[in-house]
Amino acid sequence: MMRDPLFAFLLAGVALFGGYRIVQYFEKPPIIFTPEIEQAQLADFELLAGRKATDADRAKLKADYIAEELLFREAIDRNMHLTDGETRKRLVDKVRYLIAGAPPEPTEEQLVDHYASHLDLYRAEPRTSFIQLYRQQKPTDAALLLARLNAGDNIASDEFWQGRNFPRYGDSMVRGIFGQPFVDQLKTAPEGQWIGPIQSPRGWHFVKRSERIASALLPFPAIRDQVRQDYMTAHSNAAIDRALGGLREKFDVAE
Repeated sequence: MMRDPLFAFLLAGVALFGGYRIVQYFEKPPIIFTPEIEQAQLADFELLAGRKATDADRAKLKADYIAEELLFREAIDRNMHLTDGETRKRLVDKVRYLIAGAPPEPTEEQLVDHYASHLDLYRAEPRTSFIQLYRQQKPTDAALLLARLNAGDNIASDEFWQGRNFPRYGDSMVRGIFGQPFVDQLKTAPEGQWIGPIQSPRGWHFVKRSERIASALLPFPAIRDQVRQDYMTAHSNAAIDRALGGLREKFDVAE
């Protein structure tokens, strides 16, 4: 029988089929509702429900677990972890945490050193106080209105959702309301004198600046919590940067 070519062919076929099944098993392992999984499911159920699980509860827990595992594997099979932005972000954040772990609580000396090494990050932005007169449409008599404003006349304006007065607004706040070109012109505006009209995404503005406060260093005690958060973020980022070298060797990166 061993010398029969048909038998040898049969053995080769069995070996190929068996090998394929083994490869398929490791590529797509079966879903098994193990006793350990069942005990964990029962513990969670009884903690939340406040009672022992019935046979119907056990059957539903098993069915729900298998359904969830099937849907999860289908999501992987559809490459949703590669194409769904929110899924990718959650996975990346999870791996970041697994790599970096929870940073150790910094000492006061480490916080002060971090603050001193990054003073450019801990400065209050410039602030400006000004008043404005708003028109939705560009005035046809802009030069006349500007002259009247500087002469002290009261000029009617359209309603602006943020009002007329802007006391000590930071540049970023002004930028968010009026846009960067408005900020640029406000920086060079002479104090106590109306200028304009300046165009913004919301319309047209005559502006009078009354105060300009330069950027200043924020004292450490006032921003200690922010420094602590920045220190711990930097610590985590350093751990991730160290791990990325090994990951580049593990996965091909085409650059």
